[in-house]
Amino acid sequence: MGSRKLLVEGEGDQDFFQKYCELLGLVGVDVFPPKNIDPSTGNGWSNLVNNLPILLSQIKAGDIDKLGIVLDADYPPDNNGGFSKRRQLVTDELVKIGYNIPKHPTTNSGEIFAHPDGLPSVGLWVMPNHQSDGMLEGFIENMVSNDIQISLLNHAEQSINKLPMMLFDKKLHQTKAKVFTWRAWQKRPGIPLNKALLDGLLDRSKSGNFENWLLQVFK
Repeated sequence: MGSRKLLVEGEGDQDFFQKYCELLGLVGVDVFPPKNIDPSTGNGWSNLVNNLPILLSQIKAGDIDKLGIVLDADYPPDNNGGFSKRRQLVTDELVKIGYNIPKHPTTNSGEIFAHPDGLPSVGLWVMPNHQSDGMLEGFIENMVSNDIQISLLNHAEQSINKLPMMLFDKKLHQTKAKVFTWRAWQKRPGIPLNKALLDGLLDRSKSGNFENWLLQVFK
């Protein structure tokens, strides 16, 4: 008997996507971060890619029935960033064992790759929307639920822009800083993303493509 697995970048992502699966009624999906195969990298996406040969060997052995993969696109040119490059890092591993991979995705609805020999399909979603450069925080930003919360998010952006000194790279990390600031201003300061989802601070109706992808991967 195989298992259903969703590979994500880190422990914070794990809690969020585990709650997401539960809300969708996807029972028995094991959401997990990658093993730290190369401690020198200290990076979720690279460890995720390094884990893929192990997971694909488990698929070939019949130990995994369904596999979904979620990782950030981040931004080019550093760290193999950008949607196209991150997608390719994953699909290159899938091609090695015969999965059919289109050269370019046709929509922003995620992808599910089939194998001609009948191995289990593999789903891929690159954050934030399987189309653009960015990360999980961009996905979260687009889910913020109501006028009050959107106002807080906008004020967080204004506050960041008025910082007397910006120590982080604005291009790479402004969205991350904005979402972290928004989370800090909740009734529970620093609210975890899984709790924000459960409490209705995030509106799932704004992420229909991702939900449909999850359901298709694990149906």
